[in-house]
Amino acid sequence: MGDTRTAIPRSAEEWQLQADLLGLGNRTIHDTQLKSASRAEIDQFLLLRVLWNTHSAPEFLKYFDLAQWLPDAKASLENLSSWGKYCSSFTTQIPEGSFALARHYQLQASRTVQDDFGGGGVLFTPKVHNTRSRQQAPQIPVPQPDFTKTPPSKPDSEFETPNFDNASDSISPMSSPLLPSALSPWSPITPDEEFMYPPTKDEQIVNTALLAFLDSLALHFNLSVSWSLHRMALTAEFTDVKFQARTDGYLADRSGDIKAIIEVKPVLRQRKEAQIRIQESHQIVASLLADYKSPIIQRRGKPHLIVSQDRQEIYISLAEYENDYITYLQTGGIHNNPFLVMHQFGPWDTNNPKAMAELGPILLALTLKAQHY
Repeated sequence: MGDTRTAIPRSAEEWQLQADLLGLGNRTIHDTQLKSASRAEIDQFLLLRVLWNTHSAPEFLKYFDLAQWLPDAKASLENLSSWGKYCSSFTTQIPEGSFALARHYQLQASRTVQDDFGGGGVLFTPKVHNTRSRQQAPQIPVPQPDFTKTPPSKPDSEFETPNFDNASDSISPMSSPLLPSALSPWSPITPDEEFMYPPTKDEQIVNTALLAFLDSLALHFNLSVSWSLHRMALTAEFTDVKFQARTDGYLADRSGDIKAIIEVKPVLRQRKEAQIRIQESHQIVASLLADYKSPIIQRRGKPHLIVSQDRQEIYISLAEYENDYITYLQTGGIHNNPFLVMHQFGPWDTNNPKAMAELGPILLALTLKAQHY
C-alpha cells in the first residue's frame, strides 16, 4: 500500500509531498482505476484531498459555535438528578438513574482485552459503466438505507451490516506526530501508559458505551433529532470508482437527514490514528456528496462532524471546506487547490469526571443545535 510510514497530511504542502512520493501527479479521485474491490489505500485516500489538524478538547468551542445552546444544555443537565449522580459516580458504585447503563459500559470499554480491531470500514469498487455488453448482464443492486424513515429507537433486527470485519485489513499503521507528554483531563494516554489500557475485546462494547451516553443526555428533552445505533454504509460515486464507508451510528432528524456520524474503535486512537482518520475522511466525503446530491437545498453547507469513541476516549471531528472542494468531488476540478480540512478535538476521557462533566453539556448543546440545521 505504498509507504506505511507516511503520516496523514496536515497541510497542502505535506499533501503534495506525499502525492509526489506516490507518483500521483495530476490525478484526481475521478481518475482512480480499480480492477476489483479493495480496501482504502493511502493513494486513494490522498486523492480525496483531506487534511487533518489536531486540537485540544477545550478548543472545540472556538471552532463550533454553541453559545446559543450551551447555557440551556448546562441548566437542563443540572436539573437532572441522574446527571448529578453520574458525575459523582467515578469513585463510587454506579448509582441508579438514566446514566447507569452508560457508566457501566464506559467502565467495560476500559477493562476488556483484545489484540486488534477488524477491517477499516471502507470498501472501494470499480464503477460499472453501462456499456452494451454490461447492459445485457443483470446487475446486482447495492442495498441502500432508506433515509426517508425515522431513525429507529431500537435496533432493527432485520438490518444486516455490511460484513467488513472479518476481512484482512490492508491499511497498515502509519506514524503520527508525537503526542503531548503533559497530562491534563483531556490528554491522550501516552504510549508508556498503554499497558493500563489494552485494546478492547469487542467494538460493540465501545459502541454501546457511546450510544448509551448520548441517548442518556438527550433522553428527557423531547427533541426533534435522535441518536441511533443503526449501522449504515454511506456510498460515494465518482467517474470510475465508488466506495462504501460503514458507520457505527448517527444523529438524524425525523426526515432521515444525518446531522452527525458516530464512529467507534476498540483501541486508543494513537495506535491506529492513520487508519481511523482515513475511514472517518471517507465517511465525511460520502455524507457531503449525499447532501449536495439531495434535492433539499437546505442540507448543503450544514455542519459535518463525527463523534468518535476510541476505547475510553471521546473525540469530536469537524469538517471545514469551501465550494471549490465540492466541485472537486463532483467533477475533479482543482481550481484554487481545494482541500477538506478535518479538525479533531479531544480526547475527553470517559474515566475522568472533570472531562465528562464538561463534555456532557457540549454534546447536549450540539444535539440541540442540530435541530436547527
